[in-house]
Amino acid sequence: MKLSRMSSKSKPSTSAPKARGGLSVSRKESLLRLYNRLLAQRESLRQKIADDLGLAYTPDDGINDLGETAHHVEQTELHSQLAALESRELRQIELAIAKIRNGTYGTCDRCKKPIPIARLQALPFGALCIDCQRKREQRRNADAEEDAAANWASAMEYERRSVDRELSLSDLDQS
Repeated sequence: MKLSRMSSKSKPSTSAPKARGGLSVSRKESLLRLYNRLLAQRESLRQKIADDLGLAYTPDDGINDLGETAHHVEQTELHSQLAALESRELRQIELAIAKIRNGTYGTCDRCKKPIPIARLQALPFGALCIDCQRKREQRRNADAEEDAAANWASAMEYERRSVDRELSLSDLDQS
């Protein structure tokens, strides 16, 4: 077997071998691990939601005093809020699983570039790369600041108009 010499200009390939579909083997393996992790998270969240909804409703036995009733209402509200948060996360996980199945998972929804595996491991249902997410947050913050400034200006205008002014006798005669 003859070994060819590498010229000083050529460099060895540092990228992982490509699998079918253009993904590197290590990226494909990482996505498979993330898929399995998402499936496990989905099942766990489904169970938590069922538990929270079960705890959110307990029949009233009619012998609760005011304190017990207030505590029951507070606990019901807490479990309902937890179920709502978990349902939102479950929808994100379901969307990520669907993206894996149709081959679009790990691609930024905005710029279409691959999302780094480290980001997906930290936030498996993330749909944006770090740059696009940062731009989105900056835009939201700017919009929120603009809304706050507009609300503050309208409040000041309202206050200015509602301040009582001194009346003269001629003002009273016109009414």
